[in-house]
Amino acid sequence: MSMDDRTTPRSRGLAQIILAISPADGLVAVPLGEQYRWANTALQLTPGFERRPDGTYALRDVDTAAPILRALADTARRHRVHLFGGPRPYLGDYATALADALPGTWTVKVEVYAHPLWQEDLVPLLWDAGELVDCVEHVRIPYAAQLTSGAGAELLLVERPGSAHEYLLGAFASGTFDDNYADPHAPTSVVLPPDAAHAASLVAGRFLPAYELAVHERLLAAVEVAHGRLEELHATWTAIQQSGRYNDGTLLDPATLGHTEQQYLEESSAEWRRLRPHTAELLTRISPVAGAEDAASLDRLHQLLHTGADSSTWPAPASSRAALPPGAAEALHRWRTDAPALLRQARATRPVGPVPMARPAIPAVGKAASPAALGRARRSR
Repeated sequence: MSMDDRTTPRSRGLAQIILAISPADGLVAVPLGEQYRWANTALQLTPGFERRPDGTYALRDVDTAAPILRALADTARRHRVHLFGGPRPYLGDYATALADALPGTWTVKVEVYAHPLWQEDLVPLLWDAGELVDCVEHVRIPYAAQLTSGAGAELLLVERPGSAHEYLLGAFASGTFDDNYADPHAPTSVVLPPDAAHAASLVAGRFLPAYELAVHERLLAAVEVAHGRLEELHATWTAIQQSGRYNDGTLLDPATLGHTEQQYLEESSAEWRRLRPHTAELLTRISPVAGAEDAASLDRLHQLLHTGADSSTWPAPASSRAALPPGAAEALHRWRTDAPALLRQARATRPVGPVPMARPAIPAVGKAASPAALGRARRSR
């Protein structure tokens, strides 16, 4: 039976099966392509392959694999399915070994993007300033492993395109953000070697510290911007009250004062609604505070965020004209009073970034081809 190597570019519009050796599961088969159902059919018609919940198939008894693989090759040929194999072990095994070697508790989940379009769903979720997001956006990524830590970090691991042995690891955005594309705070994905223990030392020593620092900086920036907007709205409303005039100099009609105050509260409450999840997450990342005054401010903010101010009670954006809940003005006042302490402490307790690595004495060799060198055509956005 002849198979193409997995590093060979595969044509679109065909059905493929990637075969990979797994010490834990025997031989793993992954059906792919625009006509991936043909590949599924070929595997289902070949006795010995067991379908798994993640969409892959496993042939657990490798001692009897030879006749089964010959049968698979015949069945695949009849269903116009191409078989691919190579020296790289199954991605799920590498991901599990990597997770086991990382500090803390991690779970691993393999996802198969059988149809080429499915991987596009990853692009808006990724938070990356490096090679990973470019590859996911422009190069075929048939499957990946998601690593999730007990602390909430979510990472994506893929086989590095153009390399027979290396991997790419990057991050999904933290839970309070959903606008991640080209975000200036995004961490840079890292190239990992085939040895999982060595890879784990790179992830723990460099990538995760850089990721934690990036999360902190992004949260801090979001809170700073929203707080500035709330201060601006408050200053505008205060000036109107004190001068009796709108911003354009027009005299304020006393009969419309209540309506004007309602507008101010609606805009401020909508801004606060967007701010709250970032603030809550940032609070969890601040080290214990020595100063009694700032410590009291942070305690009050924690109470404001977690008692009697559930997000479900806050108004929808102002365009919905929803009624404001009781205490909206008081909550905004409490935020404006204690927010400076939060910002001050968040700036002072930034996480320690990655430790600089020593420059290698000998230049690295065997660098994988860049995605551009793979001849891919950029997809317009």
